[in-house]
Amino acid sequence: MTERSPIHHARDLEPAGWFEELRDNCPVHLESDHEPPFYVVSRFADVVEMLKQPDVWRNGDGPGIFFQDGGVLGSADDPDHARQRRALRASLLPGAIAGWEERIRALADEMIDTFVDAGEGDLVELFAFPFPALVVGELLGVEPRDREDFKRWSTAVVNALGGGDLAAYEEATRSIWRYVELRAVEREALLDAAGAPNDDAALGTVVPNDVISRMVLAHRRGELSRTELRRLGHQLLVAGHETTTSLIGLLLYRLVERPELLAQIRADPSLIEAAIEECLRFDSPVQGLFRTNVCPATVGGQEIATGTKVEVLFGSANRDPQRWGDPDEFRLDRPAQDQRTHVGFGWGVHHCIGAPLARLETKVAFERLLPRLAEIELTAPPEVSETFILRGFTTLRLRWRPAGRASG
Repeated sequence: MTERSPIHHARDLEPAGWFEELRDNCPVHLESDHEPPFYVVSRFADVVEMLKQPDVWRNGDGPGIFFQDGGVLGSADDPDHARQRRALRASLLPGAIAGWEERIRALADEMIDTFVDAGEGDLVELFAFPFPALVVGELLGVEPRDREDFKRWSTAVVNALGGGDLAAYEEATRSIWRYVELRAVEREALLDAAGAPNDDAALGTVVPNDVISRMVLAHRRGELSRTELRRLGHQLLVAGHETTTSLIGLLLYRLVERPELLAQIRADPSLIEAAIEECLRFDSPVQGLFRTNVCPATVGGQEIATGTKVEVLFGSANRDPQRWGDPDEFRLDRPAQDQRTHVGFGWGVHHCIGAPLARLETKVAFERLLPRLAEIELTAPPEVSETFILRGFTTLRLRWRPAGRASG
């Protein structure tokens, strides 16, 4: 791999240098040593221009480095993509997600209670991984006892998107599909036994008020196929878990690294939301996803043949000095109009449907963590995950002083 390859730099703790190298010297870089070869687009303007053209730059060949057949949401195009989003929309709108805040807060407190008195530990293992796994599991209707299975399956799926073991990906995918199918069958049996109509009145009465139940009702109304139901469950479980784990770990690291910013947030917790947006820009938990062109296209002056895999490198676009002042500085005081114009959740029709949930989970995580963990310090450098598709930590070892019990 060349020195400009995202694969080569996947484990860089600080990516600013190679992002700058790409943008300045090879903004549309061909990674020819990989099979299949692919381009990497690194400037903000070029990335956004591509994302504004979903009819040219398609998702249907999969968001990863390999060609994928038959996906949903982030691996689908309109009109199927729009129909699938409609089926999930009621569950994932900001207002619907806000209804989960009290339960999410309780889950965070319960989890923090289990480790806070230890005074040190790996916050990825203790909190950043299990907390969003538990939340997205509850939202979907997954049993807590199955959390470790999903850790193993989601890791295999994410690694394969960056060129990892495709056999492990396929086995993990089949396992998740089987699990979602079993939960769907359970809900169908409840609906049949009650003779309930296939509308939302059954939620919380006949079947649990969760996303799998909503998908089952949509399927029975003819709005989703059975295959789509399984695939949507798979994508929501993996995407809704991994990226929030990364966001929590990365933001915690940046605040520990910059104690003056941590002190500002402790003094004014309303800054947590600005910190989340800055972390989405600065560290971009989703570093980049792939698109495939359905016709010859030109990006940044480079002609790209039909059917080429192209990575839109969100991480670099979000550090582009043509868009942000001091892009390689983590700041809490960026103008309000700049805080949500990053591409950390994508852009346009494929903007992440789970963004409200990720933001709420991370906000609650820091509202509950910071009052409980005083004098936080690193005890070892964090270990960066290997996949170049996502950016996050596999370990984040910290020491802290326990600072009281949860309240309110």
